[in-house]
Amino acid sequence: MKAIRRICAVLIGFVFFGAGLLKLMDPVGAGLVAGEYFNLVHAGILAPLANIAGVFMALLETFLGIGLICGVFPVATGILSGVVITAFTILTFVMWRLNVPMECGCFGEAIHLTHFQSFIKNVALCVLWLVAFIPFSSAPKPRKLKFVSLGIASLSVILFTLYSILSIPPIDFTSFKPGATLMQAEQSPSPDSPLLSVCDFEGEYRDDLLAAGDWLLISVYEPESAPEMMRKRIAQAEERAAEAGLGCLVLMSSVPEDLPQAFSADRRSIMTLNRSNGGVTLLRDGMIVAKWPFRSLPSQERLEELTELDPTEAMVKENTPKRLRLQGFLLYVFAVLLLL
Repeated sequence: MKAIRRICAVLIGFVFFGAGLLKLMDPVGAGLVAGEYFNLVHAGILAPLANIAGVFMALLETFLGIGLICGVFPVATGILSGVVITAFTILTFVMWRLNVPMECGCFGEAIHLTHFQSFIKNVALCVLWLVAFIPFSSAPKPRKLKFVSLGIASLSVILFTLYSILSIPPIDFTSFKPGATLMQAEQSPSPDSPLLSVCDFEGEYRDDLLAAGDWLLISVYEPESAPEMMRKRIAQAEERAAEAGLGCLVLMSSVPEDLPQAFSADRRSIMTLNRSNGGVTLLRDGMIVAKWPFRSLPSQERLEELTELDPTEAMVKENTPKRLRLQGFLLYVFAVLLLL
């Protein structure tokens, strides 16, 4: 029976750990989900705290998952995980019954569940939790080495979170992920193809510009944030695009009057295109090839190298190392949790 209880706790831990880490990989997306929940409960006044709340909840889930997998502090992790699971179960039940027009965001952008599927998932977690922790008096004591696993894994997650905040997701699960082709560039577009609509300073739609050619899209979804530094970075990106022989479009959620060459686009679309507030995206014949934050702009040589390759080959060349680094990080953390 002890083995069954331990397996149930570990299964819950993996669900918490995976859900939290997927959100930590995309803190901007986690903030968007938190903002939608604030609006759902008519607490829009808390919108400025959405990013902090999203990251905090993701960290809570991840640390709970680590604690459950390691088996440390069994009573504390059992009580806290039970409270979280119960709250999520009630929330998803209400969202299912009221047919709330938003996704739960349980696994970020990676896995999309209906409200009913989310509710069933949480009911299953409730059953696993009952088997794992009732009664609390029989919770097994962890080996001392597991506290070392807890410390190493927790520190690794904190460093991963800091990296995610300063960068963009190493794996993009949004509709604007690398390899996706914009709807306006397809002869027979599918309903899943992303559409990026842009307007010039006169208010005319210029979606056709993105259908062909090599472009470096500079996206800024909060232009009021550090405007002077933002303009310097925009100028730097425009210079590199010109040196590499690329067309360049500046996309903003609101275009200031002294920047008439910029194009306006929907704020949510710009945030989905590139999670960095100040990011560049390489677009070739309507296909999204690669993305970078302003903090790590690609060099002229890198842009030239990518434009000389076939678009699909360039996309694979630029994004495969990011996937491999993420996979290596996950293998390292799982090894620490399971083998140490």
